[in-house]
Amino acid sequence: MKKYLNKGLLYAWFNSAKAAIAIGLLVWGAVAYEIIKSNLNDVKNGLANNFDNYYYTNAWHEYFMLAIIFVAIYFIAKGINKRNTEMFLCSGPYTQKQIRYNEFICLLITLMLFVITYSYIAIVSYFGNAEFISVVEGYWNIVTIETSKIILLGIIGIMFMLIIDLMFSNSVIGFISMISIIPVSISIIIAKVISIFEYFGVNRDYSLLDKIRGGDYKNKLGRGFFEVVFDRISVKDITIRNLWSETVIILFIIIIMIIVYNIVQNKYKLENANKLFSSKNNERILIILISIAIGSFASLFLTEGFIHSLQRKNGNSMVLIGSDLIKGLGLDVICILLIGFIAYKVIKKLLKNIV
Repeated sequence: MKKYLNKGLLYAWFNSAKAAIAIGLLVWGAVAYEIIKSNLNDVKNGLANNFDNYYYTNAWHEYFMLAIIFVAIYFIAKGINKRNTEMFLCSGPYTQKQIRYNEFICLLITLMLFVITYSYIAIVSYFGNAEFISVVEGYWNIVTIETSKIILLGIIGIMFMLIIDLMFSNSVIGFISMISIIPVSISIIIAKVISIFEYFGVNRDYSLLDKIRGGDYKNKLGRGFFEVVFDRISVKDITIRNLWSETVIILFIIIIMIIVYNIVQNKYKLENANKLFSSKNNERILIILISIAIGSFASLFLTEGFIHSLQRKNGNSMVLIGSDLIKGLGLDVICILLIGFIAYKVIKKLLKNIV
């Protein structure tokens, strides 16, 4: 691993990104201050209304600005002429693995700077509100959890950026896909999967999910999936089991992403730098992903009325069973495959004319 580390590459990366990192740290410091200030105000309101002095975790959307800052830093550091830069570096004393490895190290160091900034703001907020925080339950516990979340989710974000960037030869198209096309496509597919799970009975209001969770939903031992990571939850409702299970799952996701990254990196060829995608396999994967998303999006609208009519036919239960389940699921699958296939052909034809 040491043989891939190169001081020259590290210096070049940070030299390109130093202004973006400095501005990003200032913006993130202001955002982190507002997040902690808002959380403390919520505790004050809780104390005034119902004598609740518990500190809460941050919801996932509160870190949206951090994600935007990180993507901007990465794009600025890479530069617009990505292929020229990489061809220049690879023509010199650097190998492709050295370039990628040092890029990951630079992003990891940058992430640590943002973690340190959050910790600093938390410490400053503590001393600025020491008297009040002395009666707040779980302030430092939540700060520790949030710091760990930033590190783990930040690593996932870094791996996501590196994977997407490797799939494109054009940095502008890669940037657009990174912040819009691919996240939106994945979100639509997840939304469709959730809607299918709901008429299967996998929903917080159905007993089937209670069985999967292993207890009553209202019981803190059977709380929601990834609640500590994504939701706003009181320190009193966080259990060691929740923390360990969610941490293990995140670590597993990171390992999977590292494996995927290595596979995509091996497929990346500089000789394809004059094309839109870095390889034919990457082109095929992305087109299939976008086509499935288009099919899922169409299915959410085209099949919704019919499936809801089937659900209402069962009375109070919204779960589909028997032939109704086959009809609903079959219609969804056919719609996704049909619309997705049409979208696949259209996208392929468009790309053929563009590239």
